[in-house]
Amino acid sequence: MNGLDKRYCFLPFLIFTIGCEVLREDPSVITSTFLPLAVGNFWEYRVENTRYFGEDDFEAETFFYRDQITDQTLNAENELVFWVRRQRSADRNIWDNEKAYTLTFSGGRVIRQDNNLLEIILVYPLHAESSWDGNTYNSLPAKFFFVESAGDLLVENTYFPETMTIRQSEEDDLITLRDNRYEVFAREVGLIESYYEVFRYCSRNDCLGQQIIQEGRFTHLKLIRHGKE
Repeated sequence: MNGLDKRYCFLPFLIFTIGCEVLREDPSVITSTFLPLAVGNFWEYRVENTRYFGEDDFEAETFFYRDQITDQTLNAENELVFWVRRQRSADRNIWDNEKAYTLTFSGGRVIRQDNNLLEIILVYPLHAESSWDGNTYNSLPAKFFFVESAGDLLVENTYFPETMTIRQSEEDDLITLRDNRYEVFAREVGLIESYYEVFRYCSRNDCLGQQIIQEGRFTHLKLIRHGKE
């Protein structure tokens, strides 16, 4: 084989190699200032939790959660997916695995997938007038999240100079249901408070309108420690 033949034999390989390089793009630059996304980041929360099973039948407890980003992968769209492990403890000494969920950074949005539910929890740029459909990636009806308040906040005796409170739901017809949910994020820290209060009231004729809780759950998380390991 002469030199010219060798060059032509090499040409298809060179084209294939260049083609492969072009198809692979670098992941989006992560600029989630109100929820820093990096392997090793962790957050510990004090949790107040009450479950209602019927009229005057409930169970209240206080415990701790520890969320930590343990891994990152690329999805089919070449976006970074961060895997979060949640652990639970009664005393912050012994931790048991509770569940895992993911946080995906996609086009300036932070998408949380938890128990097969996908919600857009943050959208950048984030400002006082921000609002978006949190249910864009699931089959549920549209649910508009919005920035309810912005400013400094004191949580568990820790002062956070710049926070955003994201209202996810605020509904109470005083007859059949109450759905009150919000999350608070601090710049360069992440989630510092989560409030979940979803009840179904007794709707029988003898208790209608008395706001007697038939079933539901109240869960309130407050940050007590965060860092990176």
